[in-house]
This record gives sequence, structure tokens and C-alpha cells, in this order.
Amino acid sequence: MLRESRWGRRYLQWVEAGPVPLCRRLALQPNHLTFLALGVSLLIPGAYAHSLGLGGLAVLAAGILDTFDGSLARRTGCQTGSGAFLDSVFDRYSDFLIHLGLWIFFWTRQPRLLVPATLLLLFMLLGSFMVSYARARGEGLGLSTSVGFFGRGERILALGLGSLLIELLTRVQAALAGASGPYLVLGLLALVALGVNLSALRRIVYLARHLP
Repeated sequence: MLRESRWGRRYLQWVEAGPVPLCRRLALQPNHLTFLALGVSLLIPGAYAHSLGLGGLAVLAAGILDTFDGSLARRTGCQTGSGAFLDSVFDRYSDFLIHLGLWIFFWTRQPRLLVPATLLLLFMLLGSFMVSYARARGEGLGLSTSVGFFGRGERILALGLGSLLIELLTRVQAALAGASGPYLVLGLLALVALGVNLSALRRIVYLARHLP
């Protein structure tokens, strides 16, 4: 999982050293950041309708904001069950909006690839929800698990950075844009769909083996 990696820990240290003190000076509460992250997520479909790169920026911005509320809650001692619940619920809405944005991108810009893109997005959405559900259900039964290499942080990075890089590549090499650009996006979706479903399967197997 990204949060347990060396880079993930360094990023969280940066969040607690920079953005969190700034949020405290602005008198922001964790729930304010949770709602702000959702607000940015609502912009994702429109951003993807405009361009792939703008959509990737919106995905990354929403993902970054989503890491601030938990760090602020821990620093200020304001961790509450209702706040954690809202954060999890809004994460699911954000996941849906990301998938919707990518679907809109193909619908408006690459309609000839809409059918395979839709199938990949549905497969990816299923895996994303199952990764989250398996963890939540396991914790509800008394067993916490973070196994799997493709959690929400990895999905956000892959889709956000992937969208930006493909947009940059198609702009720098105009010849590639017309021929291969859309297929690179399909490849990205296939990679993420495979990763999240394998991670979901790994969590399911882990929980089935370790739960009494």
C-alpha cells in the first residue's frame, strides 16, 4: 500500500509539516477539507470533458486534498467516527466521479472506443469498490487488512499521472496523438482494472483464510 511505502511516509510527513499547519492557521476543520475534496471531485467529469490532462490534474488535486483531512484530524486530536465515516463515503463518490469523467472523455472525444472503454471502466469500478468493501467488512469482523498492491492511493496516482503523461505525449508528438493516444488511455484503464481486481482478490483470499 502507498501509505506504508517509503515515499508514502515521506509525503505524509510533508503534509504534516506544511499544509496541516497552514490549515490550522486558517482555522479549517477536518470536515471542511473533506467537503472541499468532494467539491473538487465534482469538477472531474467536466475537466475530462475539456481535456485528458485537465482531468488528470483534477484527479490529483482531489486525491491530495483527501489526504489533508486525516492528517489534520490526527494533529488536532479531532478524530471522530462521523468524520471518518463521511471521508469514506465521499471517497466512494469521488471514485464514481473519476470513472464518470473518463467515460465522458471517451464519449465526447473517442466514441469509436466507447464500448471497450465502458467495459474496462465497469471492471475497474467493480475492483475499486471490492477493494474498499473487503477491507471495511474485514475490519467489521475484527480483522484489519491492507494487503494488495493497488489501493486507492495507487489508483489516484496511476489515473491522475497517467492522464497527464498521455496528454503531454500526444501534444509533444502530434503524429502519435491521432494514431495511438486513445489506445494508451485504454491501456492505462486495463492496467488499473487488472491491478485493483487482483488486489481485491488478494484481500478476499486473505480474509477467508484468517477469519474464524
